[in-house]
Amino acid sequence: CSGGPSEGSEAKAKKSRSSRSSRAGLLFPVSRVERQLRSGHFAERFGARAPVYLAAVLQWVTHKAMDMAGKISKKSKQQRISPSHLQMAVQKSSVLKQLLRGGVPRRHGRAVPQSQRVASPSKKKMTKSKKR
Repeated sequence: CSGGPSEGSEAKAKKSRSSRSSRAGLLFPVSRVERQLRSGHFAERFGARAPVYLAAVLQWVTHKAMDMAGKISKKSKQQRISPSHLQMAVQKSSVLKQLLRGGVPRRHGRAVPQSQRVASPSKKKMTKSKKR
């Protein structure tokens, strides 16, 4: 009979290592973002998913800016994206403009936060008359 505890551990050891970026499906380095978070002393502790999320956000912002800058460079019949193309892309996009200026962009279709909701009168349930 084969199949002892040593064979299971060998199978685990043979697994190829994969980076957190590849596991998350990202191009931006999750480990480097985590290192920068730790060296920046932004918080004493943070979750394991925080650098993954931050790397995904950075990748999205970069993709959006480069995509718009590429379209602008095509309109101007140039093959290379210049800094002026990036600047024009940020100026044209309200989301990027607000994000890079320091504000938090708001989406219009979102629900109102709890603290801003107005208390509406609650409907009291009709109580049944007491039995005799």
